[in-house]
Amino acid sequence: MLTQEMVVDCTNEYHKAIDRMYKLLLITTEKLEAELKRHKIMARVSGRVKTRDSLARKLAKWSGDDTKKSLFTSKHDVFSVVGDLAAIRVMTYVEQDRERVASIAREIFTHRPGREDFEYEVKEGSARIKKDESNHYRATHMQIRLRPSDLNEKSDNLNDDHCELQITSMLAHVWNEIEHDIVYKGDKSILGDDERSALESLGLLTKTGDNIIVNLINANVAREAEEQLKVVQASEELTSAEALSEALYDFYGEYVFGASFDFWKNNAALFAALKHLKLTSPRKIFDVLTPSHVLSVSKSDLKPFTRFCAKNNQRPAFAKDTCDLLLIALLSKFGTELAQQKHQGMGPRPRQLAFALRWEAYVSSRS
Repeated sequence: MLTQEMVVDCTNEYHKAIDRMYKLLLITTEKLEAELKRHKIMARVSGRVKTRDSLARKLAKWSGDDTKKSLFTSKHDVFSVVGDLAAIRVMTYVEQDRERVASIAREIFTHRPGREDFEYEVKEGSARIKKDESNHYRATHMQIRLRPSDLNEKSDNLNDDHCELQITSMLAHVWNEIEHDIVYKGDKSILGDDERSALESLGLLTKTGDNIIVNLINANVAREAEEQLKVVQASEELTSAEALSEALYDFYGEYVFGASFDFWKNNAALFAALKHLKLTSPRKIFDVLTPSHVLSVSKSDLKPFTRFCAKNNQRPAFAKDTCDLLLIALLSKFGTELAQQKHQGMGPRPRQLAFALRWEAYVSSRS
């Protein structure tokens, strides 16, 4: 049990291993930062090792919790029970990248034995936070360990150690930190009305700010792509869907408006539509599918169009972040012409024709 004597013993045992925690933090952080850079995720990474005094306060608090204190049978349990002896925080520029970071963590790290879910938790989804409308804490928490392949003779003593990974947006991080210092470490009941009101206003502002950052990044991507469009030179006609995908990837890059994009999925339908319109050179294609036009369509029509298709249970289904988005942008300009194509044979309509007819029906439903 976590008696006062056990609290002291656990704290002392941890303090003897604090250098090991710093080594774990350094290796884990460097590995994570490299992967975020490789995946072009805009974020800042910070880390900390819990201080001796902080651990002592935490354990003292747990000693009054029957469930918590029952987890301790010896001083060595401090390393398995306390999840945030070492902690890394990833602050993404945009809220939507939280899950991308979590997916990367699953790929490059491993989990504690018997915890295949990485102890994954979306904090704002917990009952404790959901029932408190004034709590705007937003973060994803995981427990991660280095893989055996990442260890060598200088770091093999880290094999059983783990650290907490906290993933949050940069703006949410501001609220999280202020709330932590003012409320979490203190007594919420003694806060004045002005303090409560300010925290509530700040929480709402961070959510609005997330949307502003997304719009800013999208506008920046669109502007840079527009500038690149000016230097795209006329080249030989594209003769295959694969060649089209290569040209699209070279022009847009791996990400389109902040999201990972698969230029090879459903490329045949887009190529067939462009070929029908006699738009098969990069210059002609990017004169039509300008980044600003694609962004405009994705903002104004994509959600209502996909809802229209879902309501009518139409197939094939729209695939997000694939060439289907570019096909819809093309249909917004040439929908009627593409819908007039003749369907040969008895099989299902080609994807580009099916979407063209669907687009025309969607446009008619709005008029």
